[in-house]
Amino acid sequence: MISPAVASSAAAQTGCLLCSAPVEAAKPNKVMRPLRVDIETSLDFSLAAHTNIGSGSIEIDPKTGERRIIGGLVALGGSSMRGIVSVEGEPFAPLTVTMPQSIRLNSTRGDKAEVVDIKTSLAANPMIGADGRLSFSFGGRLVVENGATGSFRGRIHINIDYQ
Repeated sequence: MISPAVASSAAAQTGCLLCSAPVEAAKPNKVMRPLRVDIETSLDFSLAAHTNIGSGSIEIDPKTGERRIIGGLVALGGSSMRGIVSVEGEPFAPLTVTMPQSIRLNSTRGDKAEVVDIKTSLAANPMIGADGRLSFSFGGRLVVENGATGSFRGRIHINIDYQ
């Protein structure tokens, strides 16, 4: 199971740095509601075991939540889940959402694994809806190498800002 950490802030406004006359800092047309970000569901790859083939991976599709096991792993049951994030803020405001491409996970035994190819269900230019909400999901591929075992944990840092 992976527990994401989330950071959010409103974008800073700046004035003209190349002008010769003094310039006031740019002012937004209206005051934006602060962003509120909640993790509704954590990304969970469920239970798997190594086969005698060696390394393997588990992929969770960000849109469908479908799990696919690749290589030297076999499913042991349990439910896998894509991560789901909900954002509240200014209606119709465009957002910038940044997630890492990969993160390192550690097991309780000290073994390591990695989540790579982290992707979201977001459209190219995400925007908060008329109701002041936006919800999206995310997934990725857990890569387990060299017989690493244990309950792997890590944090995915999700940065969300107004554009």
